[in-house]
Amino acid sequence: MSSKGKIIDGQKLPARAYYYATGGLYKVQVSFHNRRSTIYFDDGKQTTIQLNQQVITDSNNIEGFGKIGQYPVSSTFSLGLVYDNNWLGSNDSQLQQSNALDGLWKISLE
Repeated sequence: MSSKGKIIDGQKLPARAYYYATGGLYKVQVSFHNRRSTIYFDDGKQTTIQLNQQVITDSNNIEGFGKIGQYPVSSTFSLGLVYDNNWLGSNDSQLQQSNALDGLWKISLE
């Protein structure tokens, strides 16, 4: 993965991650590997998402898809553990309302 002509794969970078499913904005660290990004939360939990773009053109608008606790193994399949629904501070009514943006993340590098 590259941003502004620099290769940033493998580095943990400070960022903010917005999760459309819950409306939550989280201060996190992220690392990139090809078209995947791992989001590291302060409490030690992490999730890996599939990025929508090969090259980062806007470091404040990096979008990707991944359900909490899932690890994408290809562009079609993912596997992983199912965490307690409350691990990101969401409540059950938020998670029951599934919509087209469920699983979509937006990352902004700091």
